[in-house]
Amino acid sequence: MASTKLTANSLFKNKSDVPFEFNRVAKKYDVATFLSQGYQKDLQRSVDRLNLQGDELVLDLCCGTGKSTISCLNNLPNGKVIGIDNSEVMLNVAEEKYYHRYDRNKLEFFQKDVMELDYDDNSVDAIFMAYGIRNMPDYSKALRNLFRILKPGGKIAFHEYSLNQNFISHLYWKILGYFVVIPVSTIISGSSTIFKYLVKSVDEFLSPNDFTNLLCETGFTNVKEHNMPTWRKPILSTFTANKPGELK
Repeated sequence: MASTKLTANSLFKNKSDVPFEFNRVAKKYDVATFLSQGYQKDLQRSVDRLNLQGDELVLDLCCGTGKSTISCLNNLPNGKVIGIDNSEVMLNVAEEKYYHRYDRNKLEFFQKDVMELDYDDNSVDAIFMAYGIRNMPDYSKALRNLFRILKPGGKIAFHEYSLNQNFISHLYWKILGYFVVIPVSTIISGSSTIFKYLVKSVDEFLSPNDFTNLLCETGFTNVKEHNMPTWRKPILSTFTANKPGELK
């Protein structure tokens, strides 16, 4: 009998099931990420690479429990950030943490499918997306829609795991994933499925070169990859780009 290769998609019927699995671990998700060295500092480093002026409207896509949203808000003294996620319970956790601290004119959360965002053309100053593009069923379609809603001259940043196409990078990630991420996160959250998916999805995601090429093909300019420091350098990057034109 032929063996069936386990892929990220084979863990779910389709990627649209991913938000429901996040619902299961949402209330303990912050504990798991807290134990990941440099997690919040890395998010802030990626937001800083957007070089925001401080008065923009920023969409934080796949915002989860709001850790990335707060990193955006740190750089928006006169602006606003809208956190968007498709996991209802993750958003509930974010709202419980932050709604009592910030007015709605500074911070809002909405449950939406990032693949189907209905914002007007050229309506958003900047977009941040942490650990999200990898979960989109169609990378190209998602990028085209983000390009559409971004204002000319607007900025976008992806904070994402992406492995070079070599044996060492993938072996390094598998060792981290199967011997650290999955066992530790499973003990904390009580569920292993989403973390098995995480490890598989990273292993199968586009390489940095392929992702930057896709951004260029979509129409983005000034596309750059920025590595994270220390042990995260081979696996985690910030990808920044601009929509051509000038902000008005």
